[in-house]
Amino acid sequence: MRKQIALALVPACALLGLAGCDKFIRGMGDDPATEISEPEEVALEDQARTDTAPADEADKPVYAQAVSEEAIIDWTAARADVASNSSADGNFTVAAGGDAPPVPVMLPTGIVLPQGAESDVKFQPLNDGYFAFYPGTDYNIVVNGTNEIIGDRAPGTTDAPMRFIPTMSGAQVAFTKYGADYLIEFECTHADGEHADCISEEDALSIANSLVAVRSR
Repeated sequence: MRKQIALALVPACALLGLAGCDKFIRGMGDDPATEISEPEEVALEDQARTDTAPADEADKPVYAQAVSEEAIIDWTAARADVASNSSADGNFTVAAGGDAPPVPVMLPTGIVLPQGAESDVKFQPLNDGYFAFYPGTDYNIVVNGTNEIIGDRAPGTTDAPMRFIPTMSGAQVAFTKYGADYLIEFECTHADGEHADCISEEDALSIANSLVAVRSR
């Protein structure tokens, strides 16, 4: 008898199982959490992800102020000026040691050094240019020359006017010559207060204008 009852229950359970499965399948469509996206909705979501995805490294913009490039030097003009300035007062001996820098060497003329300070004059070639140091009583002079271009510059620019720039420690004068950039720094030896005032704009520009080319390639 028990065997017959068990056999009778098998078809019933099967029917109940099918009914339950059918209800479960229909229920999936009613539950928002388990709703299956339509193909069009999936395509829109993919497009949205594509539009908001971070750009590839190669597609990122490059800002000019962060880019450094090597200047094209007008060596012909520099050599002609060096030849005409061969009698410059003592500066050439400072610049002549070692290999010629990658920019024409421009140094000031007519500078009056403190007594015994000649030995403190320094000249140092660099990979991108050079710097020269002249000690002074009221201010020290540092001349920098470089063939690196950082920022915007019109193609083919070889000369740019001098610009006077006051600083916390003195002043600077910047200009472009032969395609290279030059910066003359005036470092006050006795800065007083927030702003050093050891050299006027007129004097700074006068010293900057005294620079002459004394060495070239």
